[in-house]
Amino acid sequence: MLKRTLDLVTAYFTLGADENTSINDLKKITLLHIFCNTWHLFTILTIIEDFFSNDLLLISYAVMLSFVISVQVLLALKKLLAASLLFIFNLSVTAFMFSNYLYVGELLEYYFLLPPAIALIYIDNRKLNIAILVICLLGLYVPNLYFKHYPYAVLNNKNPPFLFLSMFIVISYFKNLNIRNEKILKAKTEQLEELDKFKSQFFTNISHEIRTPLALINGHVSDLDANSNGVKTLEIQQHVKKQIHKITHMVDSVLDLAKIQSSNFSLQLKLNNVSGLIRKQYMSFEPLFKQKNIDFRISDNETDYFSLLDSVFFEKVVSNLIMNALKYTDKGIVTINCYEDNEKLILKITDTGIGIADSELESVFKRFYQVNNDINRSGGSGVGLAFCKEIIELHHGEITLKSKRAEGSEFTIVLPLEKSMPAGIAKDGVSIENEENFEIVTEKIEVDTNYQLRFLIVEDNDDMRKYLKSILKNHHCLEATNGLQALEIVAQEAVDFIITDYMMPKLNGYDLVAKLNENNSNIPIVMLTAKTGTNVKLDVLKLGVDDYITKPFNKEELLARIDNCIRNHNSRKSYNKEQNIEAEAFKNDEFIDQLKGYIIKNLGNMSLNQDVIALELNISKSSFYRKVKSHTGLSPNNFIREIRLQKAREILQKNYTTSLKELSLEVGFNHTSYFSKLYEKRFGIKPLNDVC
Repeated sequence: MLKRTLDLVTAYFTLGADENTSINDLKKITLLHIFCNTWHLFTILTIIEDFFSNDLLLISYAVMLSFVISVQVLLALKKLLAASLLFIFNLSVTAFMFSNYLYVGELLEYYFLLPPAIALIYIDNRKLNIAILVICLLGLYVPNLYFKHYPYAVLNNKNPPFLFLSMFIVISYFKNLNIRNEKILKAKTEQLEELDKFKSQFFTNISHEIRTPLALINGHVSDLDANSNGVKTLEIQQHVKKQIHKITHMVDSVLDLAKIQSSNFSLQLKLNNVSGLIRKQYMSFEPLFKQKNIDFRISDNETDYFSLLDSVFFEKVVSNLIMNALKYTDKGIVTINCYEDNEKLILKITDTGIGIADSELESVFKRFYQVNNDINRSGGSGVGLAFCKEIIELHHGEITLKSKRAEGSEFTIVLPLEKSMPAGIAKDGVSIENEENFEIVTEKIEVDTNYQLRFLIVEDNDDMRKYLKSILKNHHCLEATNGLQALEIVAQEAVDFIITDYMMPKLNGYDLVAKLNENNSNIPIVMLTAKTGTNVKLDVLKLGVDDYITKPFNKEELLARIDNCIRNHNSRKSYNKEQNIEAEAFKNDEFIDQLKGYIIKNLGNMSLNQDVIALELNISKSSFYRKVKSHTGLSPNNFIREIRLQKAREILQKNYTTSLKELSLEVGFNHTSYFSKLYEKRFGIKPLNDVC
């Protein structure tokens, strides 16, 4: 009951405010309501006291009361300025009436002090406030010149203006001070909210980054129980060590950033061969760049430069910058350049990646800040560049960034240079015990020659894709690193099942499923993700995915869920056929059978395409495309290619003695190499190896 009463009182005193009202205006509205209600109470008590004494007084009080009620009506209509002006007008009229007619000679003229003071509180227009001040000064002086209420000495020409101006200046000062403090507080609040957003993104990304290697470790450890083969066990151990290293590296990055803020932190500076340290980092990363087909270069690989460094932390800085170049470059060139300039050591790391917008360049070295792009939304911590900047500055150096969106970035490190090479320093640097292991293990994926299902694995993490392929080694697996690639593959290839991650660059798993739904796709989908929130899970399930599994996951559980999804999918298809739910589907089946027959009949015609068939069937090209696409999931040309490849396999499975050239010509391919490539991509085996 008390709470409800307090809520009603609060609602009354904030009448006229809503969620869009600023804090400053909310204060004005509340204060104006308080003034109005105080005036109500004063007026009512005065009317009761003087009810039989003075009719003019009663009329004046009634007029005042109506003015105050009008002020509150204007507040309720969200007209704060009009309400404020009416309230100030009411104050002025009241001071004039009381001082000149109702209580003459009692110095009530000094109530003219109130309107300018109230105006300063409610009105932000300086000219309007000065006008109100002048009007009230005139209201103080001019009536006495006409009515002669007081001798000249009572209302002299010095003290009242000084009093008015003093009040005006004092209230104006405190108002401006309050506004300035509120702006500072608002700016601090926005900074804290921004920092909180960065931290939230940081923990979200760290969770995603850690869950992926944990899932891989869990899967590889499970494989140890099922594999006694020594070579396989060694391979699994290599995978586990690699993922453990990734987690360790992520945790170390966060701990290093916290460590350098400690009061007792200090670098272990020694004279180091900087060129040797950089060459070592180049050799460590070179296989990763080859894997992504990026041209990774190091200029002037012979000259040695020396500087006082903590080699461990300096290597981490270089490693971070190279890893960034690798992460944000899809194709092109990444260059490391080390040289001397004006007795300083200059290290430049340049890439031709996605680049950074000018508006974000000043923020990239802040803790937890991440540039707003698709790659960062799918992972990352936002601490790497902040760590680099603080370490370089502790070395009495400088790190700067030049970048343009869609053109690339250039990080420049400037360090003090030592001219001479000291004795005892090896050409390749000082210590390699802290060298990070970036070994690339090429996993051999077994492909079952008996074609079963075609899985599309949509995952931006290379190791996770390899692991999922190893789980599904008895099936043919297609791969995509993001949702956009997945949509392209679905448009061109026959896909039986999709396994997709949630957080990915360019197009995430959620949006991928939404796009597939727009295209009326009927492919079963399982989503793997590090996101564990109930709301996220419900949103994805509402989209229509068949299942949702969080990382880390159990291999057997994943296979069981896939099996359930396939069974459920097949059951739905069977039910739809039995119940004859879609009469149009039957018509489409007849159309597709007719189309298949026509394609097989003209299989040797290499110019056979959707235009030729649409003309033959007397149907528009657009209608023909939509009809084939809606029923088969393939474009007409891809459907024709699928029939050609299936016919080629049928010929091979019947043990026909034929050459590759004869086979390709028979099913409508002019070039044997192109036919062989398509066949292997479709069935996972070369044509002439697929003979029973």
